[in-house]
Amino acid sequence: MSTLSDTSAAAPSASQVESDGSWKRWIPLGLVMLPLFWLVFILPYAAGYGDFRRTIFKMLLNSWSDPTWQHGALALPMAVFLGWRRRKELESLPEQPSVWGLVVAFLAMAMYWAGYRGNFYYFGYASIQLFVAAIILWLWGWRQFRVLVFAWFILGFAWPYLFLEDTLAFKLRYLMVTVTAKVLNFFSVDTVQDGTRLISAATPTRLEGSWFRLNVDGPCSGLRSLFALIMVSALFAYFRQRTFWRQVVLFAMSIPLAIVANMIRILALIGATMLFGQEFALGKGEEYTSNFHLITGVAVFILAIAGLMGVETLLNRVLGPEKPRSYWKD
Repeated sequence: MSTLSDTSAAAPSASQVESDGSWKRWIPLGLVMLPLFWLVFILPYAAGYGDFRRTIFKMLLNSWSDPTWQHGALALPMAVFLGWRRRKELESLPEQPSVWGLVVAFLAMAMYWAGYRGNFYYFGYASIQLFVAAIILWLWGWRQFRVLVFAWFILGFAWPYLFLEDTLAFKLRYLMVTVTAKVLNFFSVDTVQDGTRLISAATPTRLEGSWFRLNVDGPCSGLRSLFALIMVSALFAYFRQRTFWRQVVLFAMSIPLAIVANMIRILALIGATMLFGQEFALGKGEEYTSNFHLITGVAVFILAIAGLMGVETLLNRVLGPEKPRSYWKD
């Protein structure tokens, strides 16, 4: 009896066995991450408009130093956090590796190779995004990917989409300046639009541009906050609403809210110029930017976030409130 008692006492419990072997499930992930680390951090990938190839990570660091794309540095830790907060749900799901993971991995490798040969770093960005999806599908399965799909989506904000600055951002900036000119003329502030410049019109007592002359260029347009606002609106919609289409509505509102907020900023700059002079409102060209100009840049983002909160309040009043997600667990 004593022998049996000693044997049973020495035998590990089921939870201990599971705990001792739980680390082994991470071995395949570690093995897969090694080549991915090499592709991102070690291998010189593309040169872009430069004279020599740089790694994808080096290109990301250069882009993240630009205020337009600074939010990209937060995308990876935010995606990791979003996955971590659903860890218990992931642990409860059975692992059912999918062959589609290999299919997506093959597509990612083909895209990575095409970008390397063509010296086109956007293909490299897209391939790494696909590699992450392939790893999840191959090692764990579709159910786990559905749990992590929003975290994977947020990871997409890490990549700098520079081509959007000359397409989407410019078109939105031109639209914003056009509408602002119409608003000023509607309120009898005679304004002439010259591209993305707003100039006070000539009158019998004033020369053209003597009242205000505002050049709404890229860095000063405030639309550089658009891309960060899109990411913030996605997170805001995810945590504040649970119905998918209501999340889409909040997410889509980020663009018109950015335009409206920037219009308000332009009107404030023009008003300050008319009342206190151009040096107070704008500064002295590129050499010196006034504090008022900087404050209105921050106010643009705050106004847009307030607009998102207003849209959410309207949705809840019209369609009924939804319980917000906890920030730390689902």
